[in-house]
Amino acid sequence: MDRIDLVIWDWNGTLLDDTELCWRIAEEMRASRGMTPIGSIDGYRKLFRFPVEAYYRDMGYTFETESFQDITDEFLSAYSARQTGCPLMEGAVETLSALGSMGISQAVLSATGEERLLREISRYGVAGYFTAIAGQKDELAVSKAARGLELMATLGTDAAHTMFVGDTDHDLEVANAIGCRCVLIPNGCQHPDKLGQLGCPVLNDISEVPAYVAEPKTE
Repeated sequence: MDRIDLVIWDWNGTLLDDTELCWRIAEEMRASRGMTPIGSIDGYRKLFRFPVEAYYRDMGYTFETESFQDITDEFLSAYSARQTGCPLMEGAVETLSALGSMGISQAVLSATGEERLLREISRYGVAGYFTAIAGQKDELAVSKAARGLELMATLGTDAAHTMFVGDTDHDLEVANAIGCRCVLIPNGCQHPDKLGQLGCPVLNDISEVPAYVAEPKTE
């Protein structure tokens, strides 16, 4: 199996532990509209998917009286006011440091708008671990695949020597688009049962990534 020279990280739900906050905001937005609650964080994780517009439709939003942009703006306003209370995933700094000490380059690829992403990563003091930080041109969280291909072209790393670490089925889709390996983490935005059906390696948590990279396994 080819060595891994580059690890690309998803941000929300993978390095940043913000799933509970996203669920609570989703519940508050539903309550303000008289919609039935999702009921639990596990319920949220079973619903969440990309593109985010489709996830909102699954939740019952029709966009007949309010636009997707308006709903996105409302969510981001509530999220921005409270996001600083979210911690990094347990072991995140240690994991980033361990990979760095192994001589492995690291980057972030996120569906978050790039300006917001840069602010968040800087706020948590981990920007120095990454050779590149790539977000989106807007905040609508449509797809990361095109941005991922741009990132790979910029970095010039062979996809055969690259691994993507994320927490959703879309992260696997992005890895497939890039042509790189992928591992998923089950304590983020999507339920472990959903991830387990994808045929992709699922680790217990991000602290297992350095050992996995050191001895890549064949799926």
